[in-house]
Amino acid sequence: MGIIRAIKCDLDKAVINIGFVGAVFMAMLLCFTAVAYVDPNTSKSYTVFEAMLTLDRNIIRQDNSFASVYVFRLCLSGYITMFIPIIAAFPFMVTFCAERNSGLMRFTISRTGKIRYCLSKFVSCTVSAGLAVMLGVMLYGIIVCAAFPNISSYGIDGEQLKHIFPNGIIPFVMKILAAAFVYGAVSVMPAFFISSFCKNPYLITCVPFLLIYLWNTALEKVYFSFIDADRWEELGKLTPYYPNSVVSGVVYSYDDNTGRNIIIFNSVYVLALLAAFIVIMNSRKDKGV
Repeated sequence: MGIIRAIKCDLDKAVINIGFVGAVFMAMLLCFTAVAYVDPNTSKSYTVFEAMLTLDRNIIRQDNSFASVYVFRLCLSGYITMFIPIIAAFPFMVTFCAERNSGLMRFTISRTGKIRYCLSKFVSCTVSAGLAVMLGVMLYGIIVCAAFPNISSYGIDGEQLKHIFPNGIIPFVMKILAAAFVYGAVSVMPAFFISSFCKNPYLITCVPFLLIYLWNTALEKVYFSFIDADRWEELGKLTPYYPNSVVSGVVYSYDDNTGRNIIIFNSVYVLALLAAFIVIMNSRKDKGV
């Protein structure tokens, strides 16, 4: 079986299953947990969901931060940043664990070869994870466009709009969707790696959540230690090493060093986990377990 055919079969299995559908809807729902508004009088924070259902429509009509495109760009800033390792793993985890537990993996490897099998799983895992998150963000965007006013209704003139969105609103939205795809593809890598030596779907989904949480917490401690030490100029150096740095790298323009470091770090991160997956999968005497 050729690599292209193997990837197509694995993608079909990863996308056409209940795990993929669940991941799309979970991603969409978590987008609504982003903070959309903070009441200046009470300091109460309102998520997108709360703002949509409970805020006075007069406030929404008067404050241009509620323009649909502004609310849409919040999609990757709520609880989704915490739970994305779990969401992204659903499409791949359902089929791969079933394949390993049933022993079907042995027959698949005999037809595709060991390396092609691993590469096919890598492509189907990252693409299905990216698609699930991107489609969830897309559904969120459709709802937001219907629930919040268009930016043109706030009387923003063409020059201001051009300054805010130099390349136009549509390219900006496409960048958000591209960021969602890449974010999902990168976030699934810990689960992908763990699946090389674990067949328990609960561990495969929950352990990455813990690892990403610890990773983010450690960086936050370093961040605040820099502030306490008045090392302000070094804060930007941490940007490429956050779990969600790919989102910033795709959506926002950075100086050459920061942008390059984001690409290098995430590329090394993905390739290292792929290499570890291949080594562990091929270290077994019985490739069917």
